[in-house]
Amino acid sequence: MTEIAQLFESALRQNRATLLRKAAINTVARMPATTKLSELLSSEAGASIRQLSISELREALAALVPARAARPAAAAATTSEGEGAANGAGEAREVQVYKQILTAIEDEPLTIGQLAKRIDCDIAELRGYLAWMKKMGKIDSSGRARATRYHKPAGA
Repeated sequence: MTEIAQLFESALRQNRATLLRKAAINTVARMPATTKLSELLSSEAGASIRQLSISELREALAALVPARAARPAAAAATTSEGEGAANGAGEAREVQVYKQILTAIEDEPLTIGQLAKRIDCDIAELRGYLAWMKKMGKIDSSGRARATRYHKPAGA
């Protein structure tokens, strides 16, 4: 019986660590570009941010850098303005997530967990998008609870 309790406790600790890591990444990704590292580390999220690996921190900071600045100068010079708009440059995050959801469910119905992994979005945030999209008739769902799968409406 104690082994089962230890397994549950271990799973809960691991789940909490994962949630804290995701929260830290989201905090870094949404911070103003003028924020100083000292301010960030002294904030409430400082302890969680200290636990991030360099690659996780780089990934979070990549959201702050515009797409054009991240590419080499030669590639940026050959790209037309129309291509930049097609790749999502200058679009609001909400629009990008909306399009990513529609693209992800194009081929097969997906659960919220599968969608979250495919589009790299927090499940709590994704729930809001899915509820709105379902209410507006942009997507449909089938199944219940954890078996709910989201798909394009019939005839769409």
